Amino acid sequence: MRVVSYSVPVWFPPRTGEDVRPRARLTEQESAVFRSLATGASNQELAVELQLSVSTVKFHVHNIRAKLGGISRLQACLLAALARESAGSQEPGRPGADPLRRVPAARRG
Repeated sequence: MRVVSYSVPVWFPPRTGEDVRPRARLTEQESAVFRSLATGASNQELAVELQLSVSTVKFHVHNIRAKLGGISRLQACLLAALARESAGSQEPGRPGADPLRRVPAARRG
């Protein structure tokens, strides 16, 4: 299973009493759902786009939100949009810093 890490940017509003920003380790399928959240699509629309059941999408969205520190769906959508934008800005010849630094983690055997 491939795992992808996402960091919540330091400027993102922290949860009450939170000092350290969480680093989310999303599975490959969670990562696909996360990136698709950037469109603001409903669970039904995401399910059609990703060829998954609605309950599977709900499961992944719930896990994503929890792994990102219990953020709201809207906050997850905003972070996904930033991740998409910053991934595009990392192409050769395009300037920009990556606020959600996407780092592939080691594979588990």
